[in-house]
Amino acid sequence: MGVTVPVVPAGIFAGMSATRKTSKARGKQGLSAEEEFFNREISWLAFNERVLQEAEDEDMPLIERMRFLGIFSNNLDEFFRVRVAALQRIALIGKRTTTTLGHGVGATLTAVNDRVIELQSRFNAAFDEVESQLANEGIDLMSEEQLDEEQWEFVRSWFDRKVRPHLVPILISDVGVPELKDGAIYHAIALEGEVAKRARFALLELPDHLDRFLVLPENDGRHGILFLDDVVRVGLPRLFATFEPTAVSAYAIKVTRDAEIDMDDDLSKSLLEKMRKGIARRKKGDYVRFLYDRTMPEELLKFLIRKLGVVDEASIIPGGRYHNRKDLMDFPDLGRPGLVHRKLRPLPHRHLQGRTSYFEEIARRDILLHYPYHAFSQLVDLLREAAIDPKVKAIRINLYRVAKNSHIINALTSAALNGKEVQVVIELQARFDERNNIKVTQALQEAGIQVIFGVAGLKTHSKLLLITREEGRIQRNYAHVGTGNFNEATAGVFSDLALLTADRRITGEVERLFAFFEHNYQRGVFRHLIVSPYSTRRRFSQMIDREIKEAEAGRKAWMVLKCNNLTDAGMIRKLYEASRAGVDIKLIIRGACALRAGVKGLSENIEAYSIVGRFLEHARVIAFGAGGKPEFYLSSADWMTRNLDRRIEVSTPIYDERLQGEISAMLELQLKDNVKRRKLDKKQRNRFVKRPEGAPVVESHRGLHAYYADQVRKP
Repeated sequence: MGVTVPVVPAGIFAGMSATRKTSKARGKQGLSAEEEFFNREISWLAFNERVLQEAEDEDMPLIERMRFLGIFSNNLDEFFRVRVAALQRIALIGKRTTTTLGHGVGATLTAVNDRVIELQSRFNAAFDEVESQLANEGIDLMSEEQLDEEQWEFVRSWFDRKVRPHLVPILISDVGVPELKDGAIYHAIALEGEVAKRARFALLELPDHLDRFLVLPENDGRHGILFLDDVVRVGLPRLFATFEPTAVSAYAIKVTRDAEIDMDDDLSKSLLEKMRKGIARRKKGDYVRFLYDRTMPEELLKFLIRKLGVVDEASIIPGGRYHNRKDLMDFPDLGRPGLVHRKLRPLPHRHLQGRTSYFEEIARRDILLHYPYHAFSQLVDLLREAAIDPKVKAIRINLYRVAKNSHIINALTSAALNGKEVQVVIELQARFDERNNIKVTQALQEAGIQVIFGVAGLKTHSKLLLITREEGRIQRNYAHVGTGNFNEATAGVFSDLALLTADRRITGEVERLFAFFEHNYQRGVFRHLIVSPYSTRRRFSQMIDREIKEAEAGRKAWMVLKCNNLTDAGMIRKLYEASRAGVDIKLIIRGACALRAGVKGLSENIEAYSIVGRFLEHARVIAFGAGGKPEFYLSSADWMTRNLDRRIEVSTPIYDERLQGEISAMLELQLKDNVKRRKLDKKQRNRFVKRPEGAPVVESHRGLHAYYADQVRKP
């Protein structure tokens, strides 16, 4: 498949607005919530449908399709833990409650349930199709009932050696059922025979630290693969042999619990202690989904529902034999290259490859890293250089999510041991990473590193690094301002941008921000950086107003917004206002988009797209025509109310024209993608943008890798 690789100067969007339309038709007055905004929850499910579309794509390698099924399932689990749980809490207030965008909560929950059932049906069909095609390739997903005698003995031996020591069966009765862990897989077991007089049923948790797949020895060129669930089913008679049952049958169940962490206000407790207790309370959050094997006997199903106290019928969802389909993300590839993507090797940056000092290169010019096309290890190398460089006096960084066994943490620890002043601003309340962040905090403190927990009442979501170096008689600051986390694990999959700069306009204000983290009463003035919650909404609104004035004066006016989610009512209305004035607006929104694009009289100058492919689009970029002198910004913030008003977020201008050209090339590739780009029309039907007959194939992820590879080859 050929890919067009553009070489684009800054100002690529100068031709926008050529076909703009002006309208003085309806504003927000007279519009219902449904007319003005697309339902946020249904839009998020539309995003997960795009993930499912990848699994349904016949041109996708088979094992990659299986892994996309895992991503879909993992996304859906988190959706129920967070969004559905929040809606159910709101619904308790009363039947007429609405979401922040004005949609009825009851109607939203009903629509969510209907949409999930529809998507789950498509998921099952896609799984069956991929499973069938894998069988044609000699890879069989097997149940315990399909094993021959030799395979049965192999699995039983594996069960005895590797699995059985980790299993703890619990007999349950009318007295009660233990609390079930959020997201864990259980076998609900029906026992027959004498044992049923004492306990008819049992529960068995499948430990999450065990491999979810067992690959059987190759036989006549074929590979058999068993889920852990079926490995356990093979061993059940041996596990319950003491009770001498006449029959043992197992049915998978899984619960999803409310993931909200409630923090008490006891001022005598440290934040770490509060967070630990909040995580413990999460384990007992309300059940928001009960998923069960639809072949389960009705008596066992009713017993579990009654004893668990699952009262919302919409949250009781029948499923298949296996529930933790998120494990498909780690489906084994069996060394079959034709069934997985060809590796795209992370590249060195053209100005960093082979250099002995990254500081010298950053002092010469601003550098833009784009993961995963550029190797994240270059950022780790910068920190390692800083850790041993005698000229480096201080390192300050803010962390939101880091990898387990993080190289970033190792480099910071090394710096502290080498006598550098190291300060880490860490956000403990990074959802689902709280426990890991507590461990990281303790490790940093044990290394003598100063740890700050950010600003009270505001999550710290910015992606900042500041290295202070003595160079002769002056101190020079080197800064990193990025769109993604300091996490080498996700940097191999998430597409993010990071600016490395020694520009005093930027580094001086990054230094001011770190002072603010330490002393919250000193807020400071920011003329270059745009900082939430203090100026992001206002500054970007002013930039949109500037484009509106350009359009009203008959001049070209345009903007491009690329982010993960667009759900803030105020900013959406500002974009509608710009559209009615004739501003040409292009949106690239990966996830939820509450804006209705292409509505006559409201948003007809807005085109909205989404790209879902082999990498997860995570970078936030905002570009404006600015009267013929385009401006570009990188940001840690989505255009969601929480990011604009309740978090510390940082957007940075890109002043270097070379880097503006690189960002323009990226945006152009994505706006020309005719393989993975979907149009988000007013109904968000996820229709792929069709490639014109005879036009070259443009797949932005492959094209960007080729673009950066071409840069590396340049002198």
